Amino acid sequence: MTLPEPVGTMASPLRMDYTYVAGAGRSVFLRGLAQRRLLAARCPGCSRVYSPAPELCSRCLRRLGPPFELTGRGEVSTFCVVSFPFPGQVYKPPYVVAHIRLDGADTRLMHLVREVAPERVTIGLRVEPVWVDDDELDTSTTSIRYFRPVPTRFGWGPSEAPGYDNNSAPSTAAGSADA
Repeated sequence: MTLPEPVGTMASPLRMDYTYVAGAGRSVFLRGLAQRRLLAARCPGCSRVYSPAPELCSRCLRRLGPPFELTGRGEVSTFCVVSFPFPGQVYKPPYVVAHIRLDGADTRLMHLVREVAPERVTIGLRVEPVWVDDDELDTSTTSIRYFRPVPTRFGWGPSEAPGYDNNSAPSTAAGSADA
């Protein structure tokens, strides 16, 4: 018995509208981004530091303490090199999406890592945020354009990353320049 050819794609009129509600804790974090600030909060019970912070600790269910500012620097704890194009894509592959553990936090933030060739990204890579221009700041993680490697005492920095074109602009899936 021969099986029919599998269905590869299917056109569908499906549309899904949704609203994200950040809650009181994460709203503080998002408002901080509009001011170029990465905010965190500590649990008074177990001392876990969250960034972005929810209202309650996920371990002991206590209300978190007051927000405080982090430096913004951190390290890559895991990452993925996106190598294939897909509909709606903003950046032309390959590019890196990473979980970044900010210094002073116990949680991770997912964001882009740029200004470095994908093959040079490693777990433990020290990174810092690159913010958008003032007129683009918003209560969104898009206020951080991306994270880039932190120059080290050994001199390796973003401009020395082999294989990376610092002039490359984001592009759509079709490859046209994105303003």
